[in-house]
This record gives sequence, C-alpha cells and structure tokens, in this order.
Amino acid sequence: MVRAPLFRETPSMGAASYFARDYAEARRKFLAAAKTAGLKVTSFENPARGPAGETLHTDVIRIGSPAATRFVLTNTATHGVEGFCGSGATVGWLRSGEWKRLPRGVAMVMVHAINPHGFAWLRRVTEDNVDLNRNFQDFGKPLPENRAYDELHPVILTERWDDAAAARRAAAFEAFRTKHGAMELQRAISGGQ
Repeated sequence: MVRAPLFRETPSMGAASYFARDYAEARRKFLAAAKTAGLKVTSFENPARGPAGETLHTDVIRIGSPAATRFVLTNTATHGVEGFCGSGATVGWLRSGEWKRLPRGVAMVMVHAINPHGFAWLRRVTEDNVDLNRNFQDFGKPLPENRAYDELHPVILTERWDDAAAARRAAAFEAFRTKHGAMELQRAISGGQ
C-alpha cells in the first residue's frame, strides 16, 4: 500500500515552524495546533513559575474513540530541556492531520510538557529538583539503595552554599573519583537518593 508522505509541507510552513525558542512559545504552538485540529485540551497549572514569571502548565489531549480498548501515550519534556524536540514533533504531527488515522479501537493521550519547570528553565529536573526518569519508582516496594550517594550526600546538599562548601565538595568528589573512578562518581551522584 502506498501512503502519502506523513508531513505535507508548503514552502511557507517547513518543519522548522513546528519548533519553538522557549517553553512559552512551544506551549502556544501546541495549543494552537490542538485548537486548529478541534481537539480539547485539559491543562494543569504548575505552582512554580518560569524565568519571566510566566505560569507553567502540563497540557493533555486525548484523541480517538471513547470506546477504545488500546491506548498510545506520548509525553514531552520528561527531562524538561528535551521538551523542545518532543514539542516540535507533537506540533508537527497534529498539524499533519495524521492523528485522524488512528486504527480502530486505539486512542491516544498526548501530554505536552510533563515537566514544564525543567522545560522553561532549561533543566532536566522539576521545581523540586527531581529527575523524573531516575525517580520513577514503585514506592510500594523497597527503594533501591545508593550507598555511594549516601556517602556524598553531606557535600552534595550542604547547609550553606559558599566557597568553603564548594571547596569541601570538590575535595570529596576528587577523593571519591580517585578511589572508585569517574564512572562510579557519576553513578553515585546521578543515581539519586
């Protein structure tokens, strides 16, 4: 079966037009694409604010039959700063009209900016400094241990953020790196609490 190209572009509307320079523009483009497509958006306001004091939102649309028995879930900005790519791809897909071609019995839920704080501030973590990928845990089970992090915790999260604390942190990191290697230091820090 021959299918038409996924994205039909006109000279005035290339793929670059799907992408944004900042979170606020990405959200505007997503909302506009959803509105043009006639899709209902449910928005959840984040209590944190963006760099310019702007409100931050996670926006969700559901596409497909209410009787669907299978679902596709997409989300953007799990690591906030990566939201630019996911948002642009989502906007392009909505503009393409391909969302109208979901198979029978399939619905789609699209989450735009699941981590709007990280998206707006160009960070991978949330407003609470949580890495959503690394902290995606089943809290009904015992949490994994990270004894190396426990060892470094006093210098990672110090009571004071001054030159003396920075010097202690650098010395502790260097001592750990010398004893265990650079990869173990990286794992200890990024593995989380």
